[in-house]
Amino acid sequence: MLRSLMILVVMLATLTIARGQEPSIELLGIGTQAIELSPGSLSELPVVERDVTFQTSKGTSAGHYKGVLLWDVLQANRAFDGLEHNGELRKTILVTAKDGYEIAFSIGEIHPDFGNTPLMLATEVDGKPVGGGWRIVVPGDKRGARAVHDITKIELR
Repeated sequence: MLRSLMILVVMLATLTIARGQEPSIELLGIGTQAIELSPGSLSELPVVERDVTFQTSKGTSAGHYKGVLLWDVLQANRAFDGLEHNGELRKTILVTAKDGYEIAFSIGEIHPDFGNTPLMLATEVDGKPVGGGWRIVVPGDKRGARAVHDITKIELR
């Protein structure tokens, strides 16, 4: 009986801890160690909001997204320090979802001095948390194939 009670207490404690954890993403390719991105770690960055509409295989998807610009995340983590003039333009970003889906972006398309695409790392849509914790949103895309959800990893190459 005591053993069953102890197991129940451990299970409830584990469940409580798991619920309190923030969703996180592993950011690779900056330095030698992975950087863990969480809503808390990004709280100092400017928040952006965009109304985004795109076509999916299930029809039109529209929402009001809130998050941070991926460019700002990279800048805050000093991703391009030490590179020669315009050296960042040779870099790409590979975004990976929990199911293994991957999409690549070039730095040139999100760089404010070049493509200036406001690639968002969104945590909310229509005032509610994004399911799975994180979603990349590409305002201006006509199709939603690059709107990756359930992101687990972002790699700078």
